[in-house]
Amino acid sequence: MSIYPFELLELKKPQLYEFTAKSDSRGNLNFLEELKDVPFEVKRVYWLTQVPEQQVRGGHAHKTGEQVIICTQGVVEVVLEDQKGMVMSYTLDDPSKGLYIPPLWWGRMLFKGSAMLLGLASDEFSEEDYIRNKPDFHEPI
Repeated sequence: MSIYPFELLELKKPQLYEFTAKSDSRGNLNFLEELKDVPFEVKRVYWLTQVPEQQVRGGHAHKTGEQVIICTQGVVEVVLEDQKGMVMSYTLDDPSKGLYIPPLWWGRMLFKGSAMLLGLASDEFSEEDYIRNKPDFHEPI
């Protein structure tokens, strides 16, 4: 029996999650809880800020690591590709939504409108988990 509230085997493709949002005259509050709103225990949190307009980030895949990325300001256009060449595109422009990225999806992110991105990762940083050469990505691991 899985310790997660949903079956991980069904999460082989990226998908958008919607998080709790509370708004009033003081502003907006968005939040999530690990293992409830994301399908893994969060081991690392990272954020990208002051990224130049139209800058592309990413350009890699993870062998085993999972992520949820959230655009907290501006717009981030995300293009993901699996090892068979299937491409999926997402526009992140709402901090109450996050994109789940499972292992073995090549990702590129285009930053627009002073975008800021928050990332939640299933693993601590390990260079060995990265596939940084796209030709290597399309070969079986």
